[in-house]
Formats: sequence, structure tokens, C-alpha cells
Amino acid sequence: MSRRPRVLTPKGWLEGTEERGVQVFRGIPFAASTAGEGRFRAPEAIEPWPGTRDASRFGRAAPQAPGNSGPLARWSPVPRAGAGEDCLNLNVWTPAADRGRRPVLVWIHGGGFSHGSGSFHLYAGDRLVRRGDAVVVTFNYRLGVFGGLDLRSLGAGSSVQTNLGLRDQIAALAWVQTNIEVFGGDPESVTVFGQSAGAMSAATLMACPDAKGLFHRGILQSGAGDNVLDKGQARRVAEVLVGQLGLDPARSDLTQALRALDSGTLRDAQLKMGSRHGLPLGTLAWQPVLDNDLVPDLPRSRFELGQAMEVPLLIGTNLDEWKMFTATDKRRRTLDRKTLKKYLVQTFGGRDEHSDDGVRLARARADEALSLYEFSPEGGRRSPAEVWASIQTDRVFHYPAVRLAAAHSSRGAPTWLYRFDWKPPLAPNRVGACHALELAFVFGTLKTPWLRPLFGMSSEAVALSDRMQAAWLSFARTGEPNREGDADWSRYESGNGKTTLLGGSHPTQEVWDSGREQFWNEVDAGQETAVPRDPEPGPLDAHPP
Repeated sequence: MSRRPRVLTPKGWLEGTEERGVQVFRGIPFAASTAGEGRFRAPEAIEPWPGTRDASRFGRAAPQAPGNSGPLARWSPVPRAGAGEDCLNLNVWTPAADRGRRPVLVWIHGGGFSHGSGSFHLYAGDRLVRRGDAVVVTFNYRLGVFGGLDLRSLGAGSSVQTNLGLRDQIAALAWVQTNIEVFGGDPESVTVFGQSAGAMSAATLMACPDAKGLFHRGILQSGAGDNVLDKGQARRVAEVLVGQLGLDPARSDLTQALRALDSGTLRDAQLKMGSRHGLPLGTLAWQPVLDNDLVPDLPRSRFELGQAMEVPLLIGTNLDEWKMFTATDKRRRTLDRKTLKKYLVQTFGGRDEHSDDGVRLARARADEALSLYEFSPEGGRRSPAEVWASIQTDRVFHYPAVRLAAAHSSRGAPTWLYRFDWKPPLAPNRVGACHALELAFVFGTLKTPWLRPLFGMSSEAVALSDRMQAAWLSFARTGEPNREGDADWSRYESGNGKTTLLGGSHPTQEVWDSGREQFWNEVDAGQETAVPRDPEPGPLDAHPP
């Protein structure tokens, strides 16, 4: 039996494990427990520990909905340690804790800002470590009411802070800067990569003054720079949550009353609240909020003004993102044309309380969207369900990514844009290249036995996973995704549409239809007068991961 690896950090000794040639240190605390007076406050430094701390097991996940049990436990992001407010811990995979100054990849997990953990099995870093001689870090951050409730919008004073989940992410990145060298990583070569809410977080961090210098490259998978709440929206969410608890939002001791509740009560109130928050479709209730402090402005606006980090950026989306949310929703999969038109009118802002002009504008936009999306690129007529999925994919994911890539590249920053097109043979039409499907390709977990039925383990899938891992690792090492033998990655320049297709029939092409791009730009410019809302929230629509 091999000797367990040990490292000395500023807070004390850690003892990890060695697994198939990779040293792994799990459950390392990077901040103190957030329970009690730490609830609704920024993360605080942890005290040094005596002796040697066991780092062989994952720590607690952030409080969230209970994980799956029985045969479905493998799908749960909650580790065996469970979930709790002592959740600010991280995990490190490294070839050797030898001060080797290797490139570092720091993963920010998705989950709609309401669920997930850095210990989810799909995010295991060992394959990337073995393939690229790199160091991989995953971590937890506070979620839901614990990470996103804005009590200051209700008049709370300095005893609380805003954007707690984002502050946790910054604390984890600061830990990397201070500690990663003893684990064999280079603090001057840190790449943040994340998916969905994790990618939205990464874009926000790139535009956040407090995160400057904590990382040097960014990879954004299915997330961009439009995902923040304004002050009014944050107040609305806070009022609904507090009302769900039977408390008066105006009471002077509200913060202490909320701190006195057990975490399960807060979590259950969040779950009961669901999507009944009156926010636009695709707007997540617990995402970051504009606070004139940590997040001073819409992240994309800071990109456009040259106020974001001008570091290399790799950003992309999946061809059929929205099918993740309709695959198990029979109502959405069996839409008729009349219901589709109703959904579109409501999505683009037409409701009884709107002005006549607003209703007419929403109907006009619905008609234009139908004309743009009714036929596939190959010329075949789409079903109403296919039209709905394609429109929502573009609105929530694709075009926000294109706008961010255009803003970043216009400042001269190196930018690459991709689209993931691979479809599983098990359900190529129903599932398609849906949201989150690329995760197993990036982390190299295709060969997980119980995932094989979905991915089919074709040579094509394995080759695509190899290609993506090589590109992600090359980007982390050099700031460019190209590698020897793969010259298909062309830099994106604003307006040139150069997009690398992963798993599609062509390696690179201009995939963004100019008519659709103009349409979404017009919708984006007019959002103040026509706020898109969810016509009938489905079980997953309100909470994309």
C-alpha cells in the first residue's frame, strides 16, 4: 500500500490519497462555517487546525434539496457527508504535490445557483490531470437562499452582505493563489472553467473588480454575462421567500429571525417558493444581484466598456440546450401551433396588464420568431415543440454567448467560440445535444459504466472527448485551444461568426444566422418595455443548471 501524500499549508498539514497515479486531497476548508452569525455574511477565514487533517473524503455540500437515494444516488451532487452550512471546502487533484508549477484549472459547478457541489462524480479531475500534467480544483459555494438572498434590499444594514455565493467563489480563488503552489500548481497560470450557473459566475467574476488577478483565463460552457438581478427583482425574491416563512419583510429584527431558523426550514421555504417569483423566463431567482459593490453593473456591459478582465476567453453552447428541460416534459413536447403562439406572445411580454402597444409588439415578435425558426437549416418544417426548444435555446444560451464573445473580442482580447453538436445515439431527437451533455466529454467520464447506454461509447464519442480535453488543457496551458494536429480553432472576431463545431459535420463554420442575430439584438435592446415571462413554468424551465 502506497504512502498517503501529505502537504503543509498555512493552516496546517493535510493528508490525502493516491489513486491511479494521481494525488487527491478532498474536503479542504477554505473558509469558516457559515452557520449562526456567519449566515448571510461574507466568508470568514478558518482557524489553523492542530496535527494532520484527513483529506481523503469529500466535505459537506451546500444546503440544497435532499439528494437522490437508492439506485439514483449516483446522480446526486450531495456526497456521503451530506449537506450543511459548514460547506466551504474544495478538492485538489494533482500529479504530485512537488511545487511543480503546473497550469491550474478551477471548476465552478452549475445547478441554477440552487443545487450542485464540487464533489459530484462527473467533475472528478483525475483524467484531466493524467492527460495534461495539470492541477484541477473543484469547490462548493453557498446556494439558493443561503447564497443569493439579498436582505439589504429589505433594508438590512451592515450585518449582512450581498452576493454571498459569489463571495465564496472569490474566497476559493484567493485560497488557490495562496496555497496551490504546494500542491504542484502555478498560481500565475489559473484558468476558471464552469458550466451553466458556473459559467455565468465565471463571466461575472471576469467583470468583478474584487476578482481581478485571481485567474488568468476563462472557459464558459453554456453561460454568459447577462445573469444578474436588478435591485427590484432581488427585493421581489426576498419578499416572496420571507413571506413563505410567515415573516414580515419590514420587521426590524428580520436578519436575526432568519438566523434563528434551522437550515432545513429555510431550504424548505425555498423549495415551496419554486418558480413563483414573477421573474422573467430564464432568470434564476438566486443568481447574483446588482449591489453597487461586488457587482456594480451588468457583466456584459462591463465587457463592452473594457472594464472586464481582458484575458483569453473560450466560450460556447450546445446545439439543443433547451431539450434538457423538455425531454421529460410531455406538455412541452406535444405543443400544438396555437399553444406555441400563445407561449411566444407571453414570452415576449404580451399580458393583459401591458399596454396595447406592448401587446402588439409581443405579437409581432412572436410572428417574426415563428418565421425565423419554423424551418430547420436543412429546410424541413419543425414541429411546434422543436420550434419552442430552438427559440429558447437561442434566447437563453446561444445569443448571450455570441454577444459576450463579440464584446470581449472587440476589446482585442483573444476569444474563441464553439458549439457542441454531438447527439447521443440513444435519443438523438428527444435529447439532442442538450444542456450539460458536454460535461462527460470535458472531464473524460464517458467510460463510467452506467453512462455507457447514453453515450454509446462509439469511437466518434471517445475521439470527441479526447479532442475537447486536449483543447481545454491547451487553453489552460497556453491561452489557445489549438493543439498539434487540430488547427480547426479559429479566433472569433466580432462579426466574423467563426465558430468551432464539436461533434458536428463541419469543423468550423459561421453558424449564427444574421436574421436571427438581428432579431435577438432587437429583443435585447427592448427588454425594458417587453419583459419576457414564463407562460406556464415547467418543472425545470425556471431552474436551468
